[in-house]
Amino acid sequence: MESLFYQARAFLITIGIGATAGFCFDYYRAIRRACRLKKLGTYVGDAVFWLVTTVIVFISLLWGNWGEMRLYVLIGLGFGALLYFNLFSRPASRVIRFKFFILYKIWRLLKKTISLLWMIVLFPFRLVVYVLSYPVYLIKLLSKKAKDKLAALFHGLAGGKIERGKRWIKSKLKWLAFWHRKR
Repeated sequence: MESLFYQARAFLITIGIGATAGFCFDYYRAIRRACRLKKLGTYVGDAVFWLVTTVIVFISLLWGNWGEMRLYVLIGLGFGALLYFNLFSRPASRVIRFKFFILYKIWRLLKKTISLLWMIVLFPFRLVVYVLSYPVYLIKLLSKKAKDKLAALFHGLAGGKIERGKRWIKSKLKWLAFWHRKR
């Protein structure tokens, strides 16, 4: 039989374990809110949270009262969670949300810094590409204009005769395409 001191100590430890489980739940809620989990993500996250919390509570109970499950242990767990949610949940949630806000701002700053560094590293290469591509673009533009001018000149000189010749050949060969005739 355990002394009253050890039972009171185990009861206080179970109250602490219940409060810790409540804090873990607040932390999980903040993660879920920050990650904007959808329905499936919430299901998976809930399952993982409860599995991890169960393992933590079990290990803590093994450490705190040698894993003995008595009524005062369950009452202590429930009382600790209730105490946490009534007294400490709101300020702890604010601190956790502030932490995620700071992490988000640091992440954005890090992304912008890396992006800026990447642009600085790539700038000489982009400059070379622009310098080399301008003459190519200019040659392409000039060749297109020259092609258009030559096409207009050719069409003016021989285009009408070629079109009439194509129509004449089609009319003469039309009798070969008897399967295309409409009946």
